[in-house]
Amino acid sequence: MLNRCTLCNGKVGKKLVTAENWWGDNLTLIENVPALVCESCGEQYFDAKTTITLDQLRSSRTRKVKRFLNVPVYDFDGLDLAVESK
Repeated sequence: MLNRCTLCNGKVGKKLVTAENWWGDNLTLIENVPALVCESCGEQYFDAKTTITLDQLRSSRTRKVKRFLNVPVYDFDGLDLAVESK
């Protein structure tokens, strides 16, 4: 079992996360996915069984949708976040 993050060498622990999957312009979120998560940088690691299950969800459109979300989409070009203040 993975004990340290391969990116920053931080400690990893078991957590339930929300995994994102993109199919073209379509984003799907899968909640409560078991993962190992780095306590320092947040990198997520999935075991083989979880990865296979997530891959199977890509080809399956028969799952019942839990809910829909609307999210804003921004264009990075031209954003000047340094001058924004609260």
